[in-house]
Amino acid sequence: MNNVISVKNVSLIYKERDIFKKIKGVSGNIGVKNVSFDVGEGEIFSIIGLNGAGKTSTLKCILGLIKPDEGEIEVFGKKELKGMDFEKVGYLPEISYYPKSMKLMDLMRYYGELYNIPKGELDEKIDKILKKIGLIPRKTDRLEKFSKGMLQKVGIAQAVLNNPKLLFLDEPMSGLDPLARELVIEIILELKSKGTTIFFNTHILEDVASIADRVAIINKGKLVEVLDMKKIMLEQDDFLLKNYFIETVGEN
Repeated sequence: MNNVISVKNVSLIYKERDIFKKIKGVSGNIGVKNVSFDVGEGEIFSIIGLNGAGKTSTLKCILGLIKPDEGEIEVFGKKELKGMDFEKVGYLPEISYYPKSMKLMDLMRYYGELYNIPKGELDEKIDKILKKIGLIPRKTDRLEKFSKGMLQKVGIAQAVLNNPKLLFLDEPMSGLDPLARELVIEIILELKSKGTTIFFNTHILEDVASIADRVAIINKGKLVEVLDMKKIMLEQDDFLLKNYFIETVGEN
């Protein structure tokens, strides 16, 4: 299996900006420290950890949104993504911000243009994903009328609009009701069946158990261990991951 993502000895320190803290010798907060892992083609790979553990920092380093202080990262075999590379990538940030006065269809067309989806195909693609995610009746509504859960659906819809080869999801189930969660899981598994590599962050153990092939446990910026979910499920111990996670975090 070819690696789509390679992370080697990556460290990130958030610089201290308060001059008085600097004078006192405060150097800054650790984002991640000496993290290494690979993500294979067509794999669903999850990073799980408590809030502030370093999940989003790791994801942003991979995407190139933040430059790490140390280490090497390769995506699609490249050290830096440029231009058309991003047309193959989908990204749902942890918190999405959209113009409230914008209509959903206009927003989706905007993202479609960013992905360079041909205009003759765009509206059909938009309708297809909005129907799947349950938003087709609201496509002409302004986003100011949308609930938190609906806006999360919008974020997922834009992230998968281009049928990405590599999909990044940061807390994809946040704010979703049980039915919407099932829809998102269905979409993720469908993309996997088509060969999409999926990298997602979460602090919800049930999400990992439902869809992940492998899970990396991260705590206080450090990678604790990468676990094979198939192996865990074959052992038929529903509490193994939960107990291991609790024990590992407690030890740090």
